[in-house]
Amino acid sequence: MIIRDKKTGVSEAIRDTIISFSTGTNIISKPVPSEFTIKVANTLEEREAAFQLAYQVYLEKGYIKENDSKLHVQSYDAHPETVILIVQDRCKNIAGTLTLVFNKTTILPAEKIYAQEINELKTKGENLVEISRLVINDQYRSSKEVLLLLMNYLAIYTYHVKNYSSLIIQVNPRHKNYYKSLLGFDEIGTEKACPSVQNAPAILLHLPLSRYHSEVVRCTSPFNKHKKERSLYPSFLKPEQENLVSHYLEKQFKPISSEELIYFGLSKQIEKQKPSSRETPSSFC
Repeated sequence: MIIRDKKTGVSEAIRDTIISFSTGTNIISKPVPSEFTIKVANTLEEREAAFQLAYQVYLEKGYIKENDSKLHVQSYDAHPETVILIVQDRCKNIAGTLTLVFNKTTILPAEKIYAQEINELKTKGENLVEISRLVINDQYRSSKEVLLLLMNYLAIYTYHVKNYSSLIIQVNPRHKNYYKSLLGFDEIGTEKACPSVQNAPAILLHLPLSRYHSEVVRCTSPFNKHKKERSLYPSFLKPEQENLVSHYLEKQFKPISSEELIYFGLSKQIEKQKPSSRETPSSFC
């Protein structure tokens, strides 16, 4: 399958954010009230809408093949710890979504091609969360706010609710400067062909969540109010707001139900995902 040159909503949001920094304009123009809200997808309808959006975006880009369900569902969706965040507009349409996959009880998608790099982090005692299936609706492709909300809330959820130590993400090499320069990710995996998106190029990035937390505290401090920062952290919620948001997200979370597993064709996936002491992680990819 040919990977098409058409830019995705995420690509447009990343480009517009970087342009804002280079021109000194505001990263986000915040309407009052904001056009967007963010939540955990916790119903069949919300999960299905997220899978539909991902299918449309990935298919249009040439990352996946057509299927009868018109949904982009992955084996990690069967795991009860997996979390889907969705950004909605005022009409409850999904503007963007991403999925968080946790390594304690399932195999991460990135282990298919970056098993060595991920194993090195695990041997250091890291508990890893992979950011996966990040998409933005074409209708909102110029919205930097959608992407910022997703980045801010995923960090709050993984750090405050789940108490994990690190984030990883596979990104197109064209996007790495956004994550490295504006969010402080480190590049830990060289460019490789990623089979899950028709062998499009990918690199692996890593962010210790302690770095995220310290940057939020530093950048949102009153002492730094007038200091220009070249990062997204001054636009994140303040530490005193994060506790409220973490409670909000934690109360929303509902693991995928047995009925949903059957509906999405995932009922046989749980046993396949469990790590085994007799097998290496890469054998589950």
